[in-house]
Amino acid sequence: MTGREWGWRHARSEGIWRHGASWMKPLFAAAPWITLVLLLVMFNLIGGRLAAAPGVVFDLPAPVGRQATVPEFTVLVMPSANVGESGGTLVFFDDARFVLDDQQSVELFRSQLARGVQGSKTRTSMLVLADRRVPSGDLIQLVGIARQSGIGRVQIAEKRE
Repeated sequence: MTGREWGWRHARSEGIWRHGASWMKPLFAAAPWITLVLLLVMFNLIGGRLAAAPGVVFDLPAPVGRQATVPEFTVLVMPSANVGESGGTLVFFDDARFVLDDQQSVELFRSQLARGVQGSKTRTSMLVLADRRVPSGDLIQLVGIARQSGIGRVQIAEKRE
């Protein structure tokens, strides 16, 4: 007796693929690879946004034109431990050095900026090259001085390492 007399036939085992339609079986086999590819794409998209970039982030309105403006004035800002008792912030502008902690020096800087703005007929802009150790409060004070002097646009930049 081989089993055929009883109506029994040996069935071929299909393993985990025995359920479902036959056209779905290749998709089930590819599902782990599709998941892996989707995860890699997601990590690459999100990973670029999570990386920290040096600089100051500002939310600015959309630009009116595509052409970048060239700043008329450039100011270099650096911290110094040699100024005053607790150190200070040095501002270099127009071959002169000013100290942000000294009120007389700030007034002299403001008047020199205002003198430069009076000679310009267009909306003036100033580029601030700041060292990374400069406190953000000093940069905000510098922007306020520029606004009082009549400068319409201030760009703050940082040197990348």
